[in-house]
Amino acid sequence: MYRLTAFIFCIILSALPLFAADNSSKNETKQVVQKKPDASFNDDYVVGLKAFDDGLNDVAIASFNSYLAHEKKSKKAGFAIYLLYQLYMSEGDFKSAQYNLTQLANFNDSRFNKQQMLKDQMFIETKLDCSGAKNLLMSARRNEYLEVYAKSSCPMDKDVVSLINKIDVSTNALYAVLERVQDNKELVFSTYDNLKPEKRTPKLMNFYGKYFYANNMKTEFMDLYRVYKDSDLTSLLLDDIWKQKDYKNYINTFNKEVKEEYNLQKTVYCRMIEASNKEAFNFDCNLVDKCLGTDSPDYNKTKLACYMKKEDKEKISWFIGTLTNQETTKLCEYGKYIMGKRLYDTKFIHKFEGCKDKASMYESLLKFKDYNSMIKLGGSASTDLDAAYMAIAYYYLGNTNQYNNYLSKVNDIDLSGMVKRTISRGSL
Repeated sequence: MYRLTAFIFCIILSALPLFAADNSSKNETKQVVQKKPDASFNDDYVVGLKAFDDGLNDVAIASFNSYLAHEKKSKKAGFAIYLLYQLYMSEGDFKSAQYNLTQLANFNDSRFNKQQMLKDQMFIETKLDCSGAKNLLMSARRNEYLEVYAKSSCPMDKDVVSLINKIDVSTNALYAVLERVQDNKELVFSTYDNLKPEKRTPKLMNFYGKYFYANNMKTEFMDLYRVYKDSDLTSLLLDDIWKQKDYKNYINTFNKEVKEEYNLQKTVYCRMIEASNKEAFNFDCNLVDKCLGTDSPDYNKTKLACYMKKEDKEKISWFIGTLTNQETTKLCEYGKYIMGKRLYDTKFIHKFEGCKDKASMYESLLKFKDYNSMIKLGGSASTDLDAAYMAIAYYYLGNTNQYNNYLSKVNDIDLSGMVKRTISRGSL
């Protein structure tokens, strides 16, 4: 019994160190787990990116700020700051945007739009302090700064304007400055006079040309026009000639300077038509489209009158062919002239059927012995006049049955007598 008790006691004693070691190992494991840093702030970065993409500005700002409270030096941190500055810009919180924009000096990321960052830097300064904006501009002398400063409400003094000749100014920057100093003619002209050939872009040349014309600087305008032309400046050139009532010169200049691709104001084309009429010049009828527009209530009459003046039978026939019967009946007065001059196509004669006074039309067709056109013009013979002339037409075509048929429809005694007098000149 004693031996058994002693054996068990020995086993217990030998197990104690192992138990203690096991507990020690578990405690050490727990301590390691407890010391592991909390990386949950990385989730804020992911949430911030998603919120930024979805336009949830408040969520994105809160998430990025929460992330940056734990991480400030990594590439992710730099991009978070970059997005934060943009978010604050869109929210109009320029002080916060300025702070984050300043922090980006410590980072370099290919995703950063550095040119836009420069512009935003100046934009923020112009919103917070014009003196600070000018100091930044005069010290750095960057084209991006000048362009933004010129578009702001900050003062445009001589110091700022002088930068035009001191730095490599882009077209956009120069244009922005010129818009601010338009009252100073001498200054504007000096910038043009000193403008390098490669800087004379269409946008700037257009500006200078319109500026010279508006300020009655005709010599300067013409000198510029000799080296650069566009639709705007050509319109101004023609406007000056029109004011002088030099219609012949207007016609010649229009034909020489106006290009097909130009999109000029309607007035330019209408003046060309008027000048042509005054000088008895045969103008292009397509000018009517550009002067009035095809939706104008006077378009059909004016366009047809143009073709009639040219006595262009082919174009007259084509144009009438594009019109409905209802539209054609509004041109009856022209129909008399068209048929009188034989400027018609037989296949479109029926479109004038609805005209009320067709006697002169019938007489013209009868004179030309165009009996088939007379029948088309008469149509359904809805009036005594129609029936009378249709009877005459069938008479001369040798169709006795139709002659008698339509003559029987004529109730007017005078018209019936006219038919008989007319056929007396011929024979069945």
